[in-house]
Amino acid sequence: MKSEKYLKALAHLAGGAYTALFLFCATLRLLYPYEVEWNEGAVLDHAIRVLHGLPIYAAPSLDFAGFVYTPLYYYVTAGVMAIGGVGLWAGRLISILATLGTAILISIIVYRESRDSRHRRFLAISGAMLYLAFYHSTGFFYDIVRMDALGVLLAVASVYVALYLRKGYIIAAVLVALAYFTKQQMIFVWPGLAIYFFLRRKSEAVGFVIVSIGILLAGTVAVNWATNGWYRFYTYTIPSTKAAAQFSWLAALDFFPNSMLGTFGLFTIVILLSLLLHRNWKANHKFIGILICGGCAMLSASLSLGNPGGYANVLMPLVVFFAMLLAIGIGSVEVIIPGWTSLAPVLMIIAYLALAFNPMGEIMLFASPRQREAGQQFIAKLREISGDVWIPFHGYIGTLAGKPTHVHFMAMNDALVPKDARSLRFQQVIDSSLAAHCFSAIILDEERVFGWDSIPPYSRDGKIFSEPNIFLSRIGSAPTRPQYIYLPSK
Repeated sequence: MKSEKYLKALAHLAGGAYTALFLFCATLRLLYPYEVEWNEGAVLDHAIRVLHGLPIYAAPSLDFAGFVYTPLYYYVTAGVMAIGGVGLWAGRLISILATLGTAILISIIVYRESRDSRHRRFLAISGAMLYLAFYHSTGFFYDIVRMDALGVLLAVASVYVALYLRKGYIIAAVLVALAYFTKQQMIFVWPGLAIYFFLRRKSEAVGFVIVSIGILLAGTVAVNWATNGWYRFYTYTIPSTKAAAQFSWLAALDFFPNSMLGTFGLFTIVILLSLLLHRNWKANHKFIGILICGGCAMLSASLSLGNPGGYANVLMPLVVFFAMLLAIGIGSVEVIIPGWTSLAPVLMIIAYLALAFNPMGEIMLFASPRQREAGQQFIAKLREISGDVWIPFHGYIGTLAGKPTHVHFMAMNDALVPKDARSLRFQQVIDSSLAAHCFSAIILDEERVFGWDSIPPYSRDGKIFSEPNIFLSRIGSAPTRPQYIYLPSK
């Protein structure tokens, strides 16, 4: 028994280290006034427009074009900024609280579904800490100005109320719709819950389907009407056109051998073994519901990685169910094999070890004072440039130097994808504006992802930084920073 006690303490120590690392990084990043990920400023620009009563779904221009996401996160961020002031901190605070809320819900679900295990409390705590341990595997998106963390929280909350609340199918339907209007990927939970309600009580399944689809359709039609069809252009036309032209089934299918049997192989094996060894899980509708939602999250991750630009953040819904199912599965196996008293902490320690990484080797995981000083240096140089300046790879940051913000490179590229009359009109606006030298300077990034290193009506005229590795942000897993100054060609 002493060895079991020590093993539990060691497991909690490992999980606590991941938790402390997340909280430490989240605190540093919360207080850092510049981007740690290249899309943060542009996402914040959306929320600022909401705060000022400006549209986020409208004709694309060099001033602004929307991202392809649904709008709820922008409105929540705008609400926080209405109280506490404008800044990246607002969006990060929402993500941090959402991540902690998700971890708490995982812990509660594991606790309730491990009632027969003598390690019930240990497993519940471990499930929450295990989710935070996936911080690295999901691209460090738990605490940044992005909609992923809030969308995941709403999706997990819908699972929780479906499992445990009376008339939960109604609240679950509302939460699923809110999750979708935060980020489209979160609709993954809808079929899982529909199947769960059907297995439990067909009338609840009908109610869930009617209410959820009703909200989704009504919300979509209302927003599309209010934006004169631009909502559909950004959230449906662009993503569907990109998927039709660039979706990679090879990348989607590679997810299974590379991730499910590779990076996450331990989790897959333990969960499958628990299903094979536990004889009564088929009689537990709640566990089946979690399992089906986990399967839907797995398919969602695979398909999302097949889309152009798919990155590790799309794994966030999947790792929620990894954390749940691993903890519940360990508890169920321990019940069947009572002699293996140390099995639960040993497997949890191995799970933590499988997720180990070197935080000191990561780009912009820690927002250091050196990075902050470089940001101040950049803002000072930006103020010295007279006139309007476009920083295509970064939003918001120009406003810190008193400059207006402009369209983000990714939003601009996306708006040109459909190649319809709207896209062609936008291309003409871009070409004529650049030819007319409407910007006194354009600052391009020092990066190798897009390779956009020339603008015909402009000529490169020096660099901002002579020192490497300062004022960085992440673009995927690569570093980037605004560096090269382009001035109008004579």
